[in-house]
Amino acid sequence: MAPIPDTEVTGWVDGPNDRGTIDIIWGCCLVLSTALWTVLHLNIPGSDDTTMTVLWRKIRWGTFAILAPDMLVGFSAMQWQSAQESVTQMHSLGYKEWTLKHAFYANSGGFLLRSTDYPPFPVTATSIHYLLETEHIDCPTITADEIWDKSKADTFAKCVALVQGVWLVVQSIARAVEGLAVSPLELFTIAFVLSTITTYYFWMNKPQNVGVPTFIDLKTGSVNNLVNSAGHFNLEPFRETPLDFVEKPMQRWQRRPTLEQFRPQDQPLRRMPDDKIVFNGLCQSAWALVCFQAMVHPALHLLCWNHVFPTKTEQTLWRVMSVFLASGLPLSSGLRILLTACGFHGHQSLTWIWVQPGSKEERGWREWVLDVIMSFISACLVPARLYIIIEAFISLRRLPASSYVTVEWTNFIPHV
Repeated sequence: MAPIPDTEVTGWVDGPNDRGTIDIIWGCCLVLSTALWTVLHLNIPGSDDTTMTVLWRKIRWGTFAILAPDMLVGFSAMQWQSAQESVTQMHSLGYKEWTLKHAFYANSGGFLLRSTDYPPFPVTATSIHYLLETEHIDCPTITADEIWDKSKADTFAKCVALVQGVWLVVQSIARAVEGLAVSPLELFTIAFVLSTITTYYFWMNKPQNVGVPTFIDLKTGSVNNLVNSAGHFNLEPFRETPLDFVEKPMQRWQRRPTLEQFRPQDQPLRRMPDDKIVFNGLCQSAWALVCFQAMVHPALHLLCWNHVFPTKTEQTLWRVMSVFLASGLPLSSGLRILLTACGFHGHQSLTWIWVQPGSKEERGWREWVLDVIMSFISACLVPARLYIIIEAFISLRRLPASSYVTVEWTNFIPHV
């Protein structure tokens, strides 16, 4: 081919009106990776946690976010509700400078209580309220700006992830309007973006990747004196921190006893577990948002109902798994309401890992009915979710021809 002389110029050149499989993979994986990287707001690591420990923790929760994004939204909503309650409680004591950032910071292990008889241990916002109310500590002087300065939350990265996600949504809608096929991987990515945006909302004020906590000194010096002054509240030895008697009444969900072996065995704990939840219950607006996301997210997979999969079997399996995922929340909620109405007021569970024990008065097999049924539904949802993820990628081996045609954006410009 003869070289093109530098003196030869040309005007605007349109790109080719098609795309390749690698473009679909690259675009979706870029959105998924940036969303996953920015959405995780884990609690502050312990002083003896190594880099590998922190990395492995992020990998575990990243896997959890992919397999159960609805649960991650639920966790963020419960932490948001706990922070809201903390602000209300602290303002009632006259500490008007206490903000959502302070509450999130406390509940993520940002405040360590120092005493003369125990090594420093994390205290939640509920415990700080109790200690201030009983005048055992002075209110932390750290400001909201100082807390946010300790945070390594990358607002720019979150904005990039949101822009990428919104662009994918707009592009997919345009493809549908043009009659072009949208790949299952793109729909899966859009569903994950919806969950990510909801989690962003609840964790908007939670510091991210803080490395060093803030210390609070106990006025009396001795935690044992503090616990003894609690009187009848001190009924049993603590399992996590000496202030368990303050937090346990507020902790509706706890890790299943058979999984307690995976909990840090330090007494008191050196860091706040990422799955620790201390709250009374979600308000109506938060509950509505969580339920909306939990129903819309899996329902998006149903949009591939008539998609041309490589085989008829794969299409049938996609339909079955999508229907099962979309019906998971209504089914579990309906069964729980029905069983409760029938008198089964026993254990309830979330994805088998977390349980809400029944009252101590309940005995026998009846208290386990709810737990068994909810655990069975969770056990079925996991393989359904795995199939959706795997099929989203393996279906790329044979896509409809229109999947590779790009959108003609000029068709959306009003013209005569």
